[in-house]
Amino acid sequence: MRPVKEKCNIPIQKYPYPVKIEDIEYVYRKVPMEKAFTTATGGVSNSSSFFVRIITDEGIVGYGCGYPTSFTDEDARSASYFSDLFKQSMKGLDPLRRERVLSAMESVTFGNPSLKFAFDTAVWDIFGKYHDAPLYKLLGGDKPKIRSSITIGMDETEKMVRDAVYWKRKGFDHLKVKLGPDLDNDIEVIRALREELGQDVFIRCDANGSLSLGDAKRFVMSVKDMDIEFLEQPVTEEADMVNLTETSPVRIVADETIRDRFHLQSLLHKNAFHIANIKLNRFGGISQGLKMISACELSEKPCMLGCMSENAISIAASLHLALALGNVHFADLDTFLFLKYQPAKGISLKNGYLRPSSYPGLGITIENKIFKKARPS
Repeated sequence: MRPVKEKCNIPIQKYPYPVKIEDIEYVYRKVPMEKAFTTATGGVSNSSSFFVRIITDEGIVGYGCGYPTSFTDEDARSASYFSDLFKQSMKGLDPLRRERVLSAMESVTFGNPSLKFAFDTAVWDIFGKYHDAPLYKLLGGDKPKIRSSITIGMDETEKMVRDAVYWKRKGFDHLKVKLGPDLDNDIEVIRALREELGQDVFIRCDANGSLSLGDAKRFVMSVKDMDIEFLEQPVTEEADMVNLTETSPVRIVADETIRDRFHLQSLLHKNAFHIANIKLNRFGGISQGLKMISACELSEKPCMLGCMSENAISIAASLHLALALGNVHFADLDTFLFLKYQPAKGISLKNGYLRPSSYPGLGITIENKIFKKARPS
């Protein structure tokens, strides 16, 4: 039987028009939190946000936001300084040629990941708006929604239990409990939470590297029968993470241990964790996050999309990436819920599930007053 030759009648689609970056505006603002919460590394009382707006010659506007902190070796001054340089290197470029835009930023500075996150997010927002589709669908659209955990900050045991009960009533069945250096108190907190909440709530723990290796081993053995979903960043040293991952009955998540996407390769080779927490603010944005999540998938390591003290703009970027890729099994994207006011909207929350809007790009709307004092052209 002769093979059938089919003629392709599908016309080749070309972009209807070229675009280029015409202007870039940015401004630094502190967005206060409704209530500060405490972790092992200190308290958090506001979201120190660096907002970016990229405008194309065709009128498409992309928005991004980063959170420069000491954890990323950045501050407001360095963000403004390098934004000036980014602006000079990016004006006139086609934002759809993302690798070229990334190269322009890398040529300015190897560091400053939160600033790159802001600019990279704005470029992806333009990409989605250009194609008139939500970003997660253009990236693959693996799922329409994802559960997020809600953070229970360090406090007296009774207060932490009350907070947990409150969020459970709000529909959250995944709780992320912050641990401190007092091991016996941490174990007491987990036991009290499990007794109060029963077995129908998932409990995650995050020590922010505050435990010694010995205490971390004692903790996982003490809570192994309390149905803990995973333990995030229990220790600081890389060798201790490797040791604990080899022996722990509870899955170990790497957060602060991962320095950048290049260091991730070394950690994967050493089997230094069971799950990777990818925080786009720490690693430079969606473009780098795609590469890191793919690297983890090749090593059969699932990922979680996490956040710092971020608002809905950057949370939306992480949410779209989480929905697009099958290797993202977990989400911890809750910090925008703790803000006193919302500088952006476009994320819906119901029974602990996060969904983006159906609008193109990030699907967010921005408070215009945010850019009233933006850096002039």
